[in-house]
Amino acid sequence: MAFAAVAILTTLVIGIPMTLAVDRDARSGALIGLSYLYGCGAVWAVLFTLSLLHVRWTAMTTTVTLVAFSAVMWIVVLLRRAEAAPPGAAVDRGPLAMLAPIADLATVYAVVTFAMYATITRVWEWDFWAIWGLKGRVFLEAGGIDWRFLQSPFNDFAHPDYPLLLPLNYAYVAVTNGQWDDRWMALPGIVFGVALILIVRSLAARELPRFLAALLAFATAGVALSQYVGLADAPLIAYGTAAILFIRRGILFDEASGFRHGAILLGLAAGTKNEGLALIASVVIAMLIARASKWRDVLRLWPAVVIPLPWIVARFAFHLQTDIARGSFISRAIERIGDSGVIVASLLRWLPDPWLWLLMLVGMVMIPRTTRTAERFILAAVAIQAVWYLAAYFGTPLDVIWHIETSWPRVARHLEAPLLFVVMLTLAQAFERGETLAHAEARPELS
Repeated sequence: MAFAAVAILTTLVIGIPMTLAVDRDARSGALIGLSYLYGCGAVWAVLFTLSLLHVRWTAMTTTVTLVAFSAVMWIVVLLRRAEAAPPGAAVDRGPLAMLAPIADLATVYAVVTFAMYATITRVWEWDFWAIWGLKGRVFLEAGGIDWRFLQSPFNDFAHPDYPLLLPLNYAYVAVTNGQWDDRWMALPGIVFGVALILIVRSLAARELPRFLAALLAFATAGVALSQYVGLADAPLIAYGTAAILFIRRGILFDEASGFRHGAILLGLAAGTKNEGLALIASVVIAMLIARASKWRDVLRLWPAVVIPLPWIVARFAFHLQTDIARGSFISRAIERIGDSGVIVASLLRWLPDPWLWLLMLVGMVMIPRTTRTAERFILAAVAIQAVWYLAAYFGTPLDVIWHIETSWPRVARHLEAPLLFVVMLTLAQAFERGETLAHAEARPELS
């Protein structure tokens, strides 16, 4: 456990200058959460680059390269000029302010108990054994990315086309440890969830009183701490949700740092799972829907395309084909239109957290129309991403019912956190008595 903790702490420290290079005003929970997310991205970039250069992974080569990368980022931080500070935290008023620590303690309790559950034994999920953990261990023993393993038709079950951010971070933990140990490989996934909780807590506190922000963070814990231990859903939820929330800040408050964070996080989401690539398209379309008059803001997302590009090029160069695209995707989708009722019924049957979805739907109905208009970016992004998932099921080369049963309970949770954030935040703002926000006038209605 000690070596896993050291690797996680090192990743966090490596990410601090990256976070400050993007936003010198990042503080508290947002700084910690973003630093871990960016640090994992740095590990992915460094190990991927060393593999392309045929430099064997060792504790020395990875550490020296990461330290050098961190030093460059610190130079960027020193050269960057400070920007105008974003709107501060909301003003606390009333007796609820003293309840904020209680909500935070409840969140800590949720994290600790989940960590005990996730580390009670070796990681047990099949997809960890067959995909994410397997790749990390194979790469560790090879001293780099084993392209022959990925190209072999006998390893097709491991989904060779999947991005490698998570397996390379698993490999980094093992490199630091000097050996592979399944026992503590759940820890990185737990910290991904914690990072998202901290980011949500920080962003919510800029628009809500402390207690309501803490309550929103507690609610987010149920989604951020993915029950699918060892799989890439936890980092995808963290990267994807954080990206959407920061881009929302950029749209609503014209925060340049919001667009920068959002673009980088979006690119890292694409480096985590293929669903992250679909999320880039969802966010772009949603931005055009949210404010078509400022379509040039979409160009600010260029890092989201550049970051996953090396992996996409490598995937094509080594002929790592996506299984869902094999054969005629469109023909399969058209053939299944007649089975739409069965497919939708199966999606409803296997929908995770049905009561949460029902409550969020009721909440959206209760939100004032003007507020829904202002928040249409998130609503549109979530809806468009859901359409991509639905299209994937219609065009899957696998048995569609089996595919839904084995994946929908996981991927549907990718949509929950941003939707939960916007519903809880807007309801709190709509029904809160009196003016409690220090910068409420900065929240424009988008037209």
